[in-house]
Amino acid sequence: MSKHTPVSRLCWQASQKNVIRQWSKKNLKLERAEMELSMLPLLKQYAKKYPADGAIMEIGCGPVCISQTLPQEHKTYLDPLIDDFRRMFPGELPEDGEQLATTAERIYKDSNTYDMVICLNTLSFSLNPELIVNEVERLLKPDGIFIVEMRVHSPLEARLHYWILRFLPKLTKRPRPYYYALKGIRKTLNRHFSITSEQVLKKRMLWLPFFKREQKFFVCTPLKNSAVKQAKQ
Repeated sequence: MSKHTPVSRLCWQASQKNVIRQWSKKNLKLERAEMELSMLPLLKQYAKKYPADGAIMEIGCGPVCISQTLPQEHKTYLDPLIDDFRRMFPGELPEDGEQLATTAERIYKDSNTYDMVICLNTLSFSLNPELIVNEVERLLKPDGIFIVEMRVHSPLEARLHYWILRFLPKLTKRPRPYYYALKGIRKTLNRHFSITSEQVLKKRMLWLPFFKREQKFFVCTPLKNSAVKQAKQ
């Protein structure tokens, strides 16, 4: 069940159009090389726990599809813009694995299917992050892990963004649907998972001292039983 008011579909669609514009100006090979340098070692650290015939889903894979370099055999690449990326970067997306051009709020896959679900810089750009996290909870195997990487904001900036999107949406020409404060994303994840690891990848202070942004990396495991889950709600 959603614990927040999701953004409008119009706002989300505007954000998706902006993502396409941004990628049209980027060099995919350079972006992929940067991801392999910064993110791949972390992902491999956790992927080595699972067998070679394991299954990985990457939500919001973009054109990089960083999980293609992990050793597991079965890959699912999910992104509502994946057909656009395939046209934009012909021959650059992985040939193996399954590509799903859909949102992640409802995924037509069996429960307990995946050893790892990876969601890099995606939840803040989605239509309804709470529903995505709920769906990942369903899809993960009992010993699986959910890896989330995202930018978090100071509580004041997150709150200002919420009110601007709600009452003055025309002020945001390139909307990011969600600005999460650290407390907010922890609450969302903890409704469905146990956060077993959390680290800061990057930190940035803005021109106002009480505005700060951090790139965070979370590793989450399924809750062991419904009693624990209810206690966290």
